[in-house]
Amino acid sequence: MKLVMGNKTIIISIMFLIPMFLMAQEKDSKFKLKFSGFISNDASLNTRQSISARGEGLFVLAPKPVELDNEGNDINNTPSFNFVGINSRIRVKITGPDAFGAKTSGMIEGDFLGVNTDSKFNFRLRHAFMKLDWEKSQLLVGQYWHPTFVVDCYPGTVSFGAGSPFNPLARNPQFRYSYKLGKTTISLTQLTNGHFTNKGAADAQFNSLVPELHFQLKYKTDKFVGGLGYGHQILRPEIVTPNNYITKEKVHSNTVLAFAKVTSSMLTFKSYSMYGQNNDNLVMMGGYAAVEKTYTSDQINKGIVQYTPYNNFTSWLDIHTNGKKIIAGIFAGYSNNLGASKNVDISTYTGRWGNVKDMMRISPRLIFISGSTIIGTEIEYSSVNYNKGNPDGITDEEITGYNSKGLVTNYEAANNLKFLLNVTYKF
Repeated sequence: MKLVMGNKTIIISIMFLIPMFLMAQEKDSKFKLKFSGFISNDASLNTRQSISARGEGLFVLAPKPVELDNEGNDINNTPSFNFVGINSRIRVKITGPDAFGAKTSGMIEGDFLGVNTDSKFNFRLRHAFMKLDWEKSQLLVGQYWHPTFVVDCYPGTVSFGAGSPFNPLARNPQFRYSYKLGKTTISLTQLTNGHFTNKGAADAQFNSLVPELHFQLKYKTDKFVGGLGYGHQILRPEIVTPNNYITKEKVHSNTVLAFAKVTSSMLTFKSYSMYGQNNDNLVMMGGYAAVEKTYTSDQINKGIVQYTPYNNFTSWLDIHTNGKKIIAGIFAGYSNNLGASKNVDISTYTGRWGNVKDMMRISPRLIFISGSTIIGTEIEYSSVNYNKGNPDGITDEEITGYNSKGLVTNYEAANNLKFLLNVTYKF
C-alpha cells in the first residue's frame, strides 16, 4: 500500500511540475526542456518457465532448470503467456547556461519497472545526470549507463533488455571524464553500484571504500565504431563473520572487453566480447566463492575466509538491415562459466549462474515502422546447460557435477522458445 501511495505521489508531483517547468522556460530562455518517451506493450508466449527480472515475461533472462515432481515430470516444462506495458518510458532533456567555460545539459528518465519484483509497476529512475562539454572533453556526473554498456554498439533486439544477460545491463551513479583526440575518445569512469548491486550483501561494493574503475578507448567514424575497455571492482562481502569477528577480506575482479560496429548502406554488423569476473551486477553470469584451503587456527576460530572470483566469457553478434520502414535482424549470444582460478567451496558461491556450464540465445526479428508507431516481432530460442549431480558417482566431482574450481562438468539442458509481439508509440 505504501508503494502504491508513493507512486501516486510521484506521478501527481510530476503532473504539477511539468507546467511549472514550462512556465519557467518561458520566463528564462537560458533553460530549455524537451520531453519525449514512448508507450510500449508486449504480448509474449514462453514455452517454458523462465527466470525473469520482474516475473512478468518482459525481461526474460534464461529458462529455468529441470525440476521433477513426484511422478518424474518436469515442473518447469510449463508454458506461460502475458501482456505487459511497464517498460513505457518518459524522459526530459535539459539545456542551460554555460558553466566553467562548458556547455551544460542534463537528462532525467524513468519507467515503471520498479527496482525489483516487489516494486514492479512503480515508477523507477533510470537516468539522472548532468554533462559539462568543452571543446575536446566532457564530464558526466550522475546516474547513467555502466561504461561496459556501449551506447554506440548494443543489440537491437525487440525484447526488452538489449541482449541481456549476454550484454551488460546496468545504470549506475558515476563520474565519467572523456577526452577526444580526433576520432578517438578516451574515458575514465568511477562508479558505485546504485540499485544494480552484486549478489550477496547489498553494501559489499561501497564497504570496500573503492569505487569501481573503468577505462575505455573508442574509435568512431561515420561507418565504424570500435573499442577496448578494462574495469576493476573490489567487494568486501562481509564486515563481520558468523562468529562475530570483524573481517576485512575482499575480493578483487577484473574485466576486459572489445566491441565493433560496421555500417554499410544496407546492413549493420555489431559484435561484442567480454572476459570478466564478478559481473553479476551487470545482470550477467558471474560471482565469487570462498577459497578452499588450509586456514590457520585463528582464521577457523573467527570464521574468516578468503574469496576468489569466477571467470566468465561472453560474446554476441547482431546483424540487421537499415530499412526505414522494415528492419530484419538477428541476434546470437553465448556465455561460458570458466570456474575459478583457485579451489573453492562450491556451497559458498555468491552470484548468478554458478550452477551453469554455458548458455546461448539466438533471436531473429522483424520490425515494421510507420511514423511514430513501431511493431516488432521476434522469436527467441534460449538454451542453458545446468549442473546435474550423480548420487551414484564415486568421486566428489561425479557426485556433485563440479570440479574443485567450481567448473560444471556434468549437466543437462533446459530450452525455451519465446514468441514476442511488441507495439511501441514514440513521442
